[in-house]
Amino acid sequence: MQPVKPHAFTFLFLIMLLFVRTAACYAQSATDTAFVQSAVSHAVKVYREAVGMQTHLYNGAEYVYHFKPYLEGNQFFETDAFSPGSIYYDGTWYTDVPILYDVMNDAVVTMHNSSGDKLKLINAKIDTFRLRGHTFVHFNNKQALLQPGFYDVLYSKDLKFLVRRDKSIQERAMQQGMEGEFRVEDELYICKDSTCYPVSSKRSVYAALKDRKKQLRKYASQQHLQFRKKREAAILALVKHYDDISAESAQELKTN
Repeated sequence: MQPVKPHAFTFLFLIMLLFVRTAACYAQSATDTAFVQSAVSHAVKVYREAVGMQTHLYNGAEYVYHFKPYLEGNQFFETDAFSPGSIYYDGTWYTDVPILYDVMNDAVVTMHNSSGDKLKLINAKIDTFRLRGHTFVHFNNKQALLQPGFYDVLYSKDLKFLVRRDKSIQERAMQQGMEGEFRVEDELYICKDSTCYPVSSKRSVYAALKDRKKQLRKYASQQHLQFRKKREAAILALVKHYDDISAESAQELKTN
């Protein structure tokens, strides 16, 4: 079977769109409209799959990692299986992209839709990507608030709560051979007034948000926040409460 040239796919796509747009002119009901919208979506999907090999999303290097069978866990964010995500890459949004995030090497990996090869995308071309309900933003060398890399944005209003996902390998030589595991080494930050503070405990959170320390301590006690077992959730709750208090105070000043 001869490969179809890219311009042939473009022609096919235009014909498909012409068909569904013509159908739209005769659509008289909500059901008809829904059908046409579905047809357009399908046409776009077919076109994207057809020209997928041509897109510059696949201009990264081959991704290779050396698997050690004695290690427990993996170096990826949440799972070592590809998950559908979206990514803003080199000025273009791509959706329904299979993504793996290697947090240990800060590498965003995708799969070529034809060959199945794993490709490491070029970090400098990634502005942001969304994966498994999380939004990651790329901080570069020009943004001096934090070290360059990808940060998981857990909260972003007046305050910002960011997490730099990371893992490390712990290995041990035993009599029966090598053993080890991947350990989570996440770094958490609260950003306030153009400064980002590393936080890991109640004390560090209160130090970063010291202007409302008493109110936050009271809230943490009332809500029974568990900093050891559920650190991220506890810090997130305090960050949100801080912004709520600040908004209430600002509203009171306007009223008075």
